[in-house]
Amino acid sequence: MSSDSQAALFHGPNSTWELRSAPIAPICDGQILTRVLACTICGSDLHTICGRRHAHTPAILGHEIVGQIIELSPTAPRYDIAGNPLERNDRIVWTVVANCGQCFFCQHDLPQKCQNGYKYGHQQVSQDSSWHGGFATHCTLLPGTQIVKVPDRVDDLEAAPLSCATATIAAAVRTANTIEHDSVLVIGAGMLGLTACAFFKTCSPRILFCIEPDEHRRRLALQFGASHCVTPNSLQLSPDDSLCPIGFDTVIECSGTNAGTLEAIRLVRTGGRIILVGAVFPADPAPIVIEQLVRKHLTICGVHNYQAKDLISATEFMHKNNHKFPFKRLVEHTFPLERIEDAILCAQNPQNIRVAILP
Repeated sequence: MSSDSQAALFHGPNSTWELRSAPIAPICDGQILTRVLACTICGSDLHTICGRRHAHTPAILGHEIVGQIIELSPTAPRYDIAGNPLERNDRIVWTVVANCGQCFFCQHDLPQKCQNGYKYGHQQVSQDSSWHGGFATHCTLLPGTQIVKVPDRVDDLEAAPLSCATATIAAAVRTANTIEHDSVLVIGAGMLGLTACAFFKTCSPRILFCIEPDEHRRRLALQFGASHCVTPNSLQLSPDDSLCPIGFDTVIECSGTNAGTLEAIRLVRTGGRIILVGAVFPADPAPIVIEQLVRKHLTICGVHNYQAKDLISATEFMHKNNHKFPFKRLVEHTFPLERIEDAILCAQNPQNIRVAILP
């Protein structure tokens, strides 16, 4: 094993990326050292890079990571959370938040909001810190990190988004509690929306619509299970509509826009459920008429990040369904770490659903 590691440090919007090399930091009790095999650039990474949300700098961004175990400390877990043994050279994914298990939120079924949590790919780097983000050759896992072993048949480029986009959608589907033959609407066909289409398709919905303004992404939505994909504001509810006369049972909002949320409220049926997952940076308030929520008896839930069981569900879903949906083809471009700036520019092209860094 090489004694050196390298990371791309983010110093803020419009700043030059710094490639920093350092000896691999020795791991402490309970830690696991991994080699980063691939890290996909998440939309929330782009929000930070473009200044739409704040980050303490310098930071190593990147949290959609698949890694290979290099070293386990004596007190590190020897089994993943699904009960599979962990050994050197195993490929793994892990929860985006390492949680303490003791605080109020950990004790109330929200470990992703742990008051003492450490969030991979979001933390400030100190001069003597080991790396804890995906834009690096190595990533050190801290105690409280929930780990899932990656099945052999799941490719690295399919595995990397498991720890963010895929697990977040697994949490959203669990929260929606959609049953067979429900009508489902997905708003937005980026990585979240396409993954949502695939997940809901396996739930055997009566109909599965997707709303997306971009023509390329609308075509992708059909490949990921949507029965219909239309442009925004083109769906009108009508008693004469045989497909969806009274609105959708479940609407999952993945675009993160005010317009998408307003369309979700308009198109969900009375008594229906709206799951909001796309809005992850500050924006202007949405002009919501509260009376509509009351009269329609709506259930509206926000889902941000996920629980350990959702990472298990996401990994199992990919293992069972990666041959049914072209997830690997969503990562069309890969870059080495030293071309981080090229990778970021490529990821900002809306035609590219995901771009990967292969350190």
